[in-house]
Amino acid sequence: MATAKFYMIYIDRDPERSYDDLKKTMNLATDWYRITSRYWIVYTTSDSEKWYSRLKKFVLGSGNLFICKLDISERQGWMSSDFWDWLRQREGSLDRERV
Repeated sequence: MATAKFYMIYIDRDPERSYDDLKKTMNLATDWYRITSRYWIVYTTSDSEKWYSRLKKFVLGSGNLFICKLDISERQGWMSSDFWDWLRQREGSLDRERV
């Protein structure tokens, strides 16, 4: 079984592309958290190449896309309590997968 990882995705989609379709694509992740309309954190067993192939259709023409693996072991910030709860729950899943 593949281990889930965190990825940060910045996507400035082409305005011709549907937000609902983008959300359906993000639902292919094990889970996700949308920080802003353009920044998402996905918890997934897929790698960045797979996410690029899924998302490139939303930016071709006039958009931007950046995907990178996210190391949450060292972190600081001021975010909503919903975000921290979401992150801690998935972090606990990572710990269980490592055992």
